[in-house]
Amino acid sequence: MENFIAKSPQSLKVLNVLRVSASLPVNILIIGEKGTGKETLVNSVFANIAKYDPLELEEGLIPEEKEFFVRDFEKINDAISFMNRFKGYRIVAATTKPKKVLEEFFPIRLTIPPLRERKEDLEELKKLYIQKVKKEFELEELPRDFEVDLSKNAISLKRSIYEKALLEKMDEERFKQMCEEFFYPRLEKGYKKLIEFFEIPLLKAAKRKYKSALAISKALGMNRATLTGRLKKYNLSDKR
Repeated sequence: MENFIAKSPQSLKVLNVLRVSASLPVNILIIGEKGTGKETLVNSVFANIAKYDPLELEEGLIPEEKEFFVRDFEKINDAISFMNRFKGYRIVAATTKPKKVLEEFFPIRLTIPPLRERKEDLEELKKLYIQKVKKEFELEELPRDFEVDLSKNAISLKRSIYEKALLEKMDEERFKQMCEEFFYPRLEKGYKKLIEFFEIPLLKAAKRKYKSALAISKALGMNRATLTGRLKKYNLSDKR
């Protein structure tokens, strides 16, 4: 079980408030984007709490426990009926989409900010994932200058680090094999469409590495007019 990372002032505050709130006989709503660590936070404070999917509860399941955790609370169709049905229970819930109507049912509402606003937590998570991936992939080091994806917070962060590790371990032959497996079920799209899977990332990489179209055309051995046409085709031209 992963521990909730609380290195930043924001997450440390949320963790401390939840710890204090755990002793109170009231419902608690944890709010945050996907991948911000809502369930991990709950696990850190309510180690043995029963966990339920919202849909199975809506379909009629009655928990044996008088205290339980509901993940993905936003999936519940009729939140008011749901909460009225479970009066007498202590509910800890997590949601990505808080609703005004829930305020009367959840006296305590805690918001976990996204990782992009929690720099200390982001650096700690990066360090933990990199250590883990180095061990699993038997890598001595990973490049320090690669970009990470924070679109889904810890979920996409972890994925981008694992993808980078995979690329570090992959030789040209293995890359060709993976491309073959990728293209095999997509051949009906035709050559002109499939070639985009090569050209777009190739041109993006060249734009990252070289500062001018002249430098790109020399590096790739492309005619300047051909390069300009390809960049326009894929909407990769610099906007003036």
